[in-house]
Amino acid sequence: MEIMMFIIFIVTNLFIILCMQFAYTHAYKYENGMYLNVHIPSSHKEDAEVTEIVTTGKRKMKHFQIANVIISIAICFIVFFNIAVFVLLYIIWMFAYIFGIIHIPNSSHRKMYALKIQNGWIIETQRKKVYIDTRVSAEAGATTVSYKWHALFLITELAAYIPYFMLGDTHYNILMISLFLCSVLVSTLSLVFHAFINKSERHVYSMDSKLNLIVNNTMKKYKSIAMLLLSGLNAVAWIYVTLYTGITGILPASSYYVYIFIQLIAVLGFIVPIYMGLNRKKELLSANTSPIDVDDDEYWKTGYYYNPDDKHILIENRMQSGNYTFNYAKKGAWIFTGITGAIIAGCIILVFVCMLPLINIQEKITLTNNNLTISAGGYTSEIDVNDITELKLLDELPDDSFLRTNGASTDSYDIGRYKGRTLGKCSLYVFDGYAPILMIKTDDTLVFVNSKEDGEIERLYGELDK
Repeated sequence: MEIMMFIIFIVTNLFIILCMQFAYTHAYKYENGMYLNVHIPSSHKEDAEVTEIVTTGKRKMKHFQIANVIISIAICFIVFFNIAVFVLLYIIWMFAYIFGIIHIPNSSHRKMYALKIQNGWIIETQRKKVYIDTRVSAEAGATTVSYKWHALFLITELAAYIPYFMLGDTHYNILMISLFLCSVLVSTLSLVFHAFINKSERHVYSMDSKLNLIVNNTMKKYKSIAMLLLSGLNAVAWIYVTLYTGITGILPASSYYVYIFIQLIAVLGFIVPIYMGLNRKKELLSANTSPIDVDDDEYWKTGYYYNPDDKHILIENRMQSGNYTFNYAKKGAWIFTGITGAIIAGCIILVFVCMLPLINIQEKITLTNNNLTISAGGYTSEIDVNDITELKLLDELPDDSFLRTNGASTDSYDIGRYKGRTLGKCSLYVFDGYAPILMIKTDDTLVFVNSKEDGEIERLYGELDK
């Protein structure tokens, strides 16, 4: 399992870093009259102060990306020693990376904006001006790729439950519902954004209405394809899991790996069309003989969009190619960001609470006054000796396709709550490679336990069997 996790996370890490490189590094080139997403007059684009800010920011970004390639790979090796430590360090690294990848270009952006204001590089005739192309606006919503295709994916995802319930073993129900909700969420968000793109892609780039229409329709097409690929491949990943589980009745670790692999392809299927669309947009606008340049930098001066006069809550993100951002002059943007942040923070805290006891697992077995207590890794089972109906010493765990419902499972141990296909709910406190394993059964409890201490399980069996 560790090898597969190692490979998956290395590939994922490098993929994430590559995506961020694509999203954030375009700003270091002079495009559309801007450096670092700040409008700079072409007559000043090679000034020493401008060049210094661009060069320094680009160098910091390069060093940051190289450092994180090394760090992300190094962290993945920890999976071979302690999975709990790996999970905690991975979370810390991921959020540190997200903060850094946003902070570095935003810091350079703010320096460039301050330099612009200091030197008075503002074209008053273009400041805050709004251009509307009536032809483009009239065709807003028109597209060659309909967002209604997402409905088919959603119906298919729902229908995929049928073979699972008809042929499969529903003891995987909790996990399957979780995967189902994730898949439906991705397809639903894809549908919403697809519909939003169809109506919102009506930017004015030129005095030439025909060119505006071509560019907007081009971006609609590529972004729509990206959304459909993301939604469609997400559906394929879910359908694979349901079909495999429904037909075989088991959900092995290999199914997770296939699911994750298909989802990675889905993300790639999303990014590639966006990249192709942006390149095509650049090609089309290179022939623009009557460009329109609007100096709206004051709305982006912090690196985030803040425009009280803009009724839209979601707009195209100037700071990240092909992405969207909130208008933080709107309360809804802060509410959504706050709720999302709270959910993420809660999930992180929960992960830390669950993982910290698993860093260095210490098993404790206590038998006093006919009360047996077994604890390890933050999990505890209490058994009244008088309620025990069956005791067995086993050389190994029964071959029952145990599903972990709440706990931790590695090549070194299985700790927590599990569910066997035939045995049902049970608790495992089992270290791999140590025998014997004591099975303790009551009317409502089933526990499997062993120990790293020689003779401890045999002594416990002798005391319980009196």
